[in-house]
Amino acid sequence: MTSTSAPRPEPASPTRVPVGQYTLTTESGADINVTVPAPATDPAIEAIEAYRAKIGAPPVSYLVADVDNQRGTAPIDMYMVNVFDEQGRELSFSRVTDVIHSWGPTYSYDFKWTMGDGTPVDEAVGAGLSQEATGLYNANVDDAEAGERTRIVLASTNADMPAKVARVTVQPSGMGVEEEARPAS
Repeated sequence: MTSTSAPRPEPASPTRVPVGQYTLTTESGADINVTVPAPATDPAIEAIEAYRAKIGAPPVSYLVADVDNQRGTAPIDMYMVNVFDEQGRELSFSRVTDVIHSWGPTYSYDFKWTMGDGTPVDEAVGAGLSQEATGLYNANVDDAEAGERTRIVLASTNADMPAKVARVTVQPSGMGVEEEARPAS
């Protein structure tokens, strides 16, 4: 017995759109608006970028997510946002606190301060930069409780952003759950 079935439709090719605003409503009801990439002059980023420049860390790309979880039923944990360019290259944005931590000085077992690149710094400079990093770390939350509205900054160590984007995915509930963001109209 031979059965004929209708041909399967070809998957739609991704739309190539300029970088900019993307939006999604999560499965739990939170509205998230993402700026890809966010300019370093964005008020949410200014202090972070000033710190990066001050310590001479390599440039990064930033992303700002306006998370409105006032109607949401679960916390939002902005674990990661992935941006895919026209060639399929993935650019991952993760918590800005991760890059702040990698830039800042560390106090080693031999009672000396060193920068993220291994450069030694004296006690006063190391302690001051560490305190500044802690302040930035504490000021940059990466979650929004149900009922909360906040702005969350993410960063990518890739400073070279594409001019057009094929896809933006968000992991708003921690690692593993990925939701598609669409260009804002």
